Amino acid sequence: MVRVITQETYDEVVKENIDEFDMSPEEAIKEAIAQFEAQGVDLSNIIKDLSLSSEDVHLVSAAVKKLKDICNEDSEEIITQLNVLMAECNKDIAHRIRAGKEGAYTLLIELLDRHFKGYVEGKKELERFVLQELNTLRALMDTQPDLLEPNGINLMKRMLDETQNQEILILTLKWISICCLKHEQNRQRIFATDIVSNFKVLLQIKGNTKLLSETLLAIRRFPLDDDIRVEFGKAHEHARDFAIQLLDSLTDILIENSAPSCAGEVMSTVSALLVRHELCATAARCCDALFALLADNYDNVVVTQQAVKLIIALAGNDDVKRQLVKSGIVPIVVSLLSRHTSNPTAAALILKCIAALSLREPEHSKQFLENGVAEAVVECLKVHQNNANVQKNGCWAIRNMVARCKEHNSKFHELGIQAILDKSYDMFGKEFGFDIKSALRDLECDVKLDEQWTGKGVEIDQ
Repeated sequence: MVRVITQETYDEVVKENIDEFDMSPEEAIKEAIAQFEAQGVDLSNIIKDLSLSSEDVHLVSAAVKKLKDICNEDSEEIITQLNVLMAECNKDIAHRIRAGKEGAYTLLIELLDRHFKGYVEGKKELERFVLQELNTLRALMDTQPDLLEPNGINLMKRMLDETQNQEILILTLKWISICCLKHEQNRQRIFATDIVSNFKVLLQIKGNTKLLSETLLAIRRFPLDDDIRVEFGKAHEHARDFAIQLLDSLTDILIENSAPSCAGEVMSTVSALLVRHELCATAARCCDALFALLADNYDNVVVTQQAVKLIIALAGNDDVKRQLVKSGIVPIVVSLLSRHTSNPTAAALILKCIAALSLREPEHSKQFLENGVAEAVVECLKVHQNNANVQKNGCWAIRNMVARCKEHNSKFHELGIQAILDKSYDMFGKEFGFDIKSALRDLECDVKLDEQWTGKGVEIDQ
């Protein structure tokens, strides 16, 4: 069982090492850490350095205390102490936890509320206070989103509603992103404020790539399902509602912007929102822009990965999938697989894309095989024999392509596919052995399929 101690206990031991054993601060800290770790104490939430103020207290505590003392002033000292607090919070989670326990969150919300209200009323000199307070809040709440409460959520919404200052908007979006990461309750509460209407307005702002980037990141936080404390979240509902209101704007941005960095983020965002059949059809008008992006950024692995994710999402609609293939996506995908074979992440995604495009579509499978996909797939499986994602997605791709096109099995056999898949089964049989055996079965190889359920031979009473 992991043992924990308080910050005060740790500090006392360090001071005892200095005062009673005449150690230097560095030696005292090293000795204290070794002592507690030997006892099985978890020090992850303990501030281990000796960043003390002149009052012999931690700088975190001193900064919070000074801010409380001067919170009703608009002096330069507030900026100074905010900088100190932000620097301490940026060190590690232990400093952030200490600041939270000292009441830093409530204090920062009060300061930000007062200064933002004054800024909106015309006191432009308060802008730097607002910006610094937002930066400090972000530092404080990084990996500590539990601090957020209704007053903070209401303030977020007001800041998005009441200002057009793009610096303030950017920092507010960063704050929202931090609060939504791994915290389902925060996502649901923020979503309930109709924040999607704010995102819709922000997507219309032209010329500020940083603002666009932060808006897209904040949008992508809501369809996440990453909070292990929640059994059932609302990722699907968030994605659906965002898509209904934002897809048109997002596809317009993708069509209008060819810069790789911007286009990559837009594609990633659209992919995250395509959770329903009809939404894929809405986003299908970006296909031409998608093809152009792939043609212009053939060697860019990041753009390739984001584009392939979008193709996989679009292929969830059979009509859109057929439209993609008719438009000539097959030779492009095969070419991308050959180009990025050495990158396991890209290779796994492209193999998954091949599986999606050929699922229940024999004509698509024939096109892939006629464009030399067999050689590219086998080469990927050889190069990344130890990569589970590549092996599993490769099995899916092979299975979907040959299930209704048995005449192409001989090509895979010429390339030695059975030996490759047998080796994969030896390595990953416990993880996804069924997928490997299914591919071998559809390739008409000798394979022993496990009987999933058998009766016990007990007679049934009449």
